[in-house]
Amino acid sequence: MRLVQRARHLVVHHILGVDDTPHRIAWGVALGSIVAWTPTLGFQIMLYVAVATLLRANKVSGIPILFLSNPISAVPVYWFAWRVGAGVLGVEQSGGQFARFEATLEGAQSNAGGSILTYAFWRDLARVLVDIGLELWVGGLVVGLLMSLPMYGLTRWGVHAYRSARGGPRLRSRGAGDAATTEGE
Repeated sequence: MRLVQRARHLVVHHILGVDDTPHRIAWGVALGSIVAWTPTLGFQIMLYVAVATLLRANKVSGIPILFLSNPISAVPVYWFAWRVGAGVLGVEQSGGQFARFEATLEGAQSNAGGSILTYAFWRDLARVLVDIGLELWVGGLVVGLLMSLPMYGLTRWGVHAYRSARGGPRLRSRGAGDAATTEGE
């Protein structure tokens, strides 16, 4: 039950309750959905903020979505992205590079994590990731784009519903010297 309360708090206060237009909030969530599937774990927040700034999206609303890929979920998330990318590119999925990737990870697990601390493990992992990189990027972008479309619509609807339940749209200041505007665009 505590997890549900934390998720609700996250969505309400860091996405739906953000003081910006519904479009910019939803655009930020959509961009966050795309970045979350890219193989940029560890750099996603910096990448997202740069892209959100460039494309004029809300820089806060997409950050919670980035935690879809984290150290615990990275292997299944990136495995799925790789499978999609390999399918899109028509790459043989049954062997080769991904078998080496699985063997590298299994070797680390069977050694109770001991080999993960070695230079050889990281060198081999880097080689494998370079080998499967194109499939991983293509798959991540395809899945991210496909997720971003419903996320945009759902978020925009959610912001409107949340604000209606709270008594209507608030005014948002556009900056020094600009007139205040409503977010109902």
